[in-house]
Amino acid sequence: MTRNPSTIKRASVILNPSAGQGRLLNQWDAVLEQLKVGFEDVQVYKTTAPGEGASFVKELEGKTDLIIAAGGDGTVHEIAEAVLSIKENQPAFGILPGGTCNDFSRALGMNQNPVKAAEQLSEKKFRNIDVGEFNGHFFTNFWGVGLITHVSESIDPDTKEKFGRLSYYLSAAKSFQTWEPFDISISSKEFQFDGQAAMFLAVNGPFTGGIRPFFPDTDIQDGKLDCLLIEEPSTSFIWDVLLNRLSDTSKEGQGYHYFQSSEISIKTAPQQLIDCDGERQHRTPSVIKCLQNQLLTLTGDVSF
Repeated sequence: MTRNPSTIKRASVILNPSAGQGRLLNQWDAVLEQLKVGFEDVQVYKTTAPGEGASFVKELEGKTDLIIAAGGDGTVHEIAEAVLSIKENQPAFGILPGGTCNDFSRALGMNQNPVKAAEQLSEKKFRNIDVGEFNGHFFTNFWGVGLITHVSESIDPDTKEKFGRLSYYLSAAKSFQTWEPFDISISSKEFQFDGQAAMFLAVNGPFTGGIRPFFPDTDIQDGKLDCLLIEEPSTSFIWDVLLNRLSDTSKEGQGYHYFQSSEISIKTAPQQLIDCDGERQHRTPSVIKCLQNQLLTLTGDVSF
C-alpha cells in the first residue's frame, strides 16, 4: 500500500475532548494551526460517547485522505479498528496523543506534546505498519489474557490520572497478590505449549502503560508479533519488568517463554477475557494474526 504524500490533502480529525482530562482542548488552537500547515482541508469531529468515533469513520469513507485519532489509547484503538475495516480506498491513519499513556503513539515516534505532534503529522512521514487481527477484530498495540487484563481492570481512574504509568505498577503489585492460573493451549509454527499460565501477551508495539516493559526492540514492520507466556509470576519477574529486562532471553525457561510468530492459536479453560489495546470486549478462544504492512500511517521521529 503506497501513496504519494502530496496527494493526501484532506485530513479528518476525530477528537475525544474528554481524553486526558481535556489536555488536547487546552492547546487545540495551536494544534489546528499546525495541522493546517500540512493539509489543505482539516475537518474536526468531536465525539460525545464511546463508539461515536467509529461511526464518524464510517461516515467519512471515501470522503477523506487521512483520519487522525486525537485522544488516548481507547480512542486510538476504536478509530484504528474502524479504519482497518474499510476494505477499499482505505484512508491513511495518524495519531494526536492526548491520553495518559499514549502507547501506540510512542511506538510511532510521536511527540507527546500535542502541538509538536501536529507538526510531525504535517511533515507527512508515512510508513506501512503491521497490525494484529483476531476473530475478525483488529489491534495496533497488544493482545493479552490473564494478569494483563486484571491489571487494567483494577486501575482506579483517579489514580491513573494522578500517577500515570505508576498506576500500572501499583495495580500490577496488587494483581500479583491475587492471581489465579488458567489452562492454556498455544499453537504456532514456532512454539507449542499446553499447561497452566498466569498471562499471555502478543504484541505489535513495544509500549505498555507508557513504558517498554516487555519487548523494547519490537519491530512494527517485520510481519511478526512478539509473544510472551508467563507460567508463574515471581518477585524476580516483577523486578525484571520494572527494569525493562525481559528482552534478555538468557532467562528463557525460568517462568516465562518468548517467541515471535505471524499466527498463533489460543485456547483457554476457563474462557479468558481479552485485553486488546486496553479494551476488554471479547473472550478466548482466538486465532491471532499479524497483518504485515496493513496500515498506511503517519510517523514521527523514529527509525524503521
